[in-house]
Amino acid sequence: MTVLYENRARAKRARLSILGAVVWSIGWFYWAHVLSGGGAQSGAIAIVIGVGLLPLVVLHFYCNAYVVRLAREDDEVAITTLGLIGNRLLRLPPRAVTEVTRPEAGGIIVRVAGRRMPLLMDLQAEHVDIEAISALGGRESKKD
Repeated sequence: MTVLYENRARAKRARLSILGAVVWSIGWFYWAHVLSGGGAQSGAIAIVIGVGLLPLVVLHFYCNAYVVRLAREDDEVAITTLGLIGNRLLRLPPRAVTEVTRPEAGGIIVRVAGRRMPLLMDLQAEHVDIEAISALGGRESKKD
């Protein structure tokens, strides 16, 4: 197994963001509970609940795209993404990687066949092998 990308330190910081979002949501849910006991209109309570759910929904999609580790094995690519509770492991053939781009924003975007959202990698990771990541699936990287 060859590790092409690893970003455990920033993943720990992202987990702190998840914890902050959970605390934020609990506060808004408590406020909705207080409003419902005080006779507030149901529309106001729905807005408060929506504001509480918003960071959890956004983090769900972001965590599903945030790559913690990418390793190349003999006949597959193992991609570990950040999850709200635990990391998720994707195992797929190298031909499933359809596009690798490096936009000017300082990251790497990897598109995988069968996924709507691309995978996101930070160039400030602990270990990054840009050439090997770009060569996944036998393609060269595209510069946007």
